Amino acid sequence: MKIGYLGVGTIAAYMIEGFCGLDERHEFFLSPRNAEKSARLTGKYKNIAVCDSNQTVVDKAEVIFISMSPASCLEALGDLRFNGGHMIVNLVATIPSKDIQAAVGQVKNYSHIVPLPFISSRMGPIAVWPESKWLHELLAPLGTVVFFKNMDEITVMQAITALMSTFYEMLHNLTAFAKNHGIDRKEAGSYTSSFFEALCRRAGHFEGDLHELALEMTPGGLNEFALKSLTESGAIKAWADILEPVMGRIRKK
Repeated sequence: MKIGYLGVGTIAAYMIEGFCGLDERHEFFLSPRNAEKSARLTGKYKNIAVCDSNQTVVDKAEVIFISMSPASCLEALGDLRFNGGHMIVNLVATIPSKDIQAAVGQVKNYSHIVPLPFISSRMGPIAVWPESKWLHELLAPLGTVVFFKNMDEITVMQAITALMSTFYEMLHNLTAFAKNHGIDRKEAGSYTSSFFEALCRRAGHFEGDLHELALEMTPGGLNEFALKSLTESGAIKAWADILEPVMGRIRKK
């Protein structure tokens, strides 16, 4: 498939790495902006070309990922000529889908997705609206494709992704605890990361309410002690409490 990227920011570069790290079945056409990222990608993969203009990207590609800066996105799209055969995939989270659709005009297919940094390693969730068989087939090798009924649902899930830095900082603090007790930092980090990876894998395959897993502990044991202490201090609830303000910020953009 011939895939074009209008804008080659960090997430777009991660996506391209995810695609090309798997195989070279697709051809990629990149817009001329972000020369540093584009040069790194073209130096690493043979199936990538940097075009002389955004219109050249549009002319050469069947699928077009829009990942431009929100400040200039709509104006730039308005200068381009799309056709009825194009399949448009929007990555710009802060511009309403209706505005993007109005800017590109009548196309074969329009979708909105929210990829995350780990897409470069072909893992993690990819939020997609609306449901689309062809897009599922295209993105499935890059992670877990999850379809949502509307953009409001995607906004809710976007709020949860705001906890990435918080999660990493938690891992840092846990590793620092081990280090302060004489454990090598690298060993402590490896153990801690593997431990939480295993917890997440189990949760991902668990079909019941995740609260049931939380209660799967020895009465009076260490897990019960830690859960009770953190619950009473409000530390666990704080993770969920911050999501409403985060969602408010997303909707204001």
